[in-house]
Amino acid sequence: MPQPSLRALRTLQFRSKMILSFFIVIGLTAVIMGYSYYRMMSHELEDSTLQGLEKMTEQTVDTLELHFKTVGNIGYSYFSDTSLQKFLDNTPTFDNLQYYRNKLEGQKMQNPLISFIKITSLDGEQVSSYYYYNSSLRSLMDENQREMYQEAKQLDGFPLWAVSITTDKNALIPIHTISYVQQLKRITTNSQHPIGYIQIDMDPAILEKAFLGLQNDDGSTYYIADSKGRIIFTNTNDEIGGSIAKSPLFTAYKQENISNRYVDFRFKEGNNSNIGFSQSLHYSDWVVIGSVPLDRILHKVNVFRNTLIFIAVISFLAAMLLGSIIAAGVTRPLKELNKKMKLVEMGDFQASIQVKGADELSTIQHSFNKMIAEIRKLISKVYETELLKKEAEIKALQSQINPHFLYNTLSTIDSISSIDGDQRVGDICLALGNMLRYNLNGGSLATIKEEVTQLTQYLSIYQIRFAEQFHYEMNVEEGIEELIIPKFLIQPLVENAIIHGLEQKVGYKSLHVIIRSLNHEQLEFVIADNGVGMDAATLELLSKRLDPLSGSVIRNPLSSRTMIGLANVFKRIEMYYECDPKVHIESNPGIGTVIHFVLPKRAAGGDKVEGHDR
Repeated sequence: MPQPSLRALRTLQFRSKMILSFFIVIGLTAVIMGYSYYRMMSHELEDSTLQGLEKMTEQTVDTLELHFKTVGNIGYSYFSDTSLQKFLDNTPTFDNLQYYRNKLEGQKMQNPLISFIKITSLDGEQVSSYYYYNSSLRSLMDENQREMYQEAKQLDGFPLWAVSITTDKNALIPIHTISYVQQLKRITTNSQHPIGYIQIDMDPAILEKAFLGLQNDDGSTYYIADSKGRIIFTNTNDEIGGSIAKSPLFTAYKQENISNRYVDFRFKEGNNSNIGFSQSLHYSDWVVIGSVPLDRILHKVNVFRNTLIFIAVISFLAAMLLGSIIAAGVTRPLKELNKKMKLVEMGDFQASIQVKGADELSTIQHSFNKMIAEIRKLISKVYETELLKKEAEIKALQSQINPHFLYNTLSTIDSISSIDGDQRVGDICLALGNMLRYNLNGGSLATIKEEVTQLTQYLSIYQIRFAEQFHYEMNVEEGIEELIIPKFLIQPLVENAIIHGLEQKVGYKSLHVIIRSLNHEQLEFVIADNGVGMDAATLELLSKRLDPLSGSVIRNPLSSRTMIGLANVFKRIEMYYECDPKVHIESNPGIGTVIHFVLPKRAAGGDKVEGHDR
């Protein structure tokens, strides 16, 4: 068996293998027994049909020879009639003509074998059982008569059997038949000489009746033919007088070694197989020859074959149904086990099997339930441990932001507080107090609206610090304010932009924060400043360190104090969203820096975000 077939067989379900086994066993048995019985029946039926065909052919030939003998005896009775000889040898009188005309007509009426009987003198005077007034029909029959009389003359008194033209009893339509033709002679003690001809046409209907046993509507054919293949008689009038010499039937007949009067043989005509049969006649060199399609002989066998196939198909279906029921009882517990195992594979550790029975499969199901229960216990322990670890890491990361921010804020307050009565000190303290309360509220998540409010408090402090030289703008797309993001996600990036970009810039400073929907599933965050920017080498180094594949920022976030904000943001994104941050940085020296990053959208109570309590 080829390798692909073996692989396909291995991938079949156990139930399918059981059904396939039933099918192979039952099918193989049925095919072997059915084929053997079919071959035996076909041979027996073929032999029986051939024996019947031989008997029918012999009966047909015997009937034909009996008819020929009867007609031959009638012809000989006229040949040996001395009164008829004298009648034809002398000048006929009206009374003699009327006598023989009545005699011929009576002969025809008394004998159903005769279709037409005619006596013709050498000078052309005719006496017949019927006179044809139709000129065209008479001309056709006279032409045929001259040809037959010419052949009969050459036989010099011996009988001639030939194809002739006669008419149907019910209509004057020319049809072919077989005629007995003989030259009549005046026979005396010392001499004999020709005096005329006698022609006896046989009734075609009687000839057709002789072939009733061989004639069918299933493609069988029969002929009376001479040794050269010329058709003497058949059931199709137009074929009489034609030739079958080049037909497959006659060619196969000629190739047979004919030692008996009857012979049967096989031959092919086109794509069809046929049984040929032939038997010679004692008259002339004629032979009765015909063929029967092999399908006709095997018709009963084919009916039996079709019935057997139908029964086999029904048996196969019943066997498959029974096999399916039996296989289902065996494989149902396995399918249930497989289904539950797939659920466990997808993360559903609540799956369990309702065990029915006490067989080996039930024992396996019991073991599966115990295994899942143990896995659930282990997962609970590991999950709790991981939650505690993550919470500790997040709090540690957030604590990195607060000292840095507080240091800068307190420096600003210290610078301004030297001016007595300055309102800006109060504004800074109020903003700082709001930020601290926001941070101490608990929870690690916030809505975009809350995060933007916190960011506004933060930027308002820098607005006081830089006075008229600093401007910021916040653009938040409508409809996304209630989506959830981690706390302090944007503030570290804004802080980096101010410290490393704007503080070192001389002159007007601007910051632009954009939060908008990228599509139905993603949010885009943009932080743009017009600070000192970065050169190509610095930007390339930063991009490499931010590449998720390198792991530089994520694995070693404290490697550079300038990277605190970025490292914090991307580490938290990795924790909360369980994916690598999609970030893109554009920067040009003296022009500024733009940071783009994309996050999945999360609504309050979403499956992949933690709840928060404020």
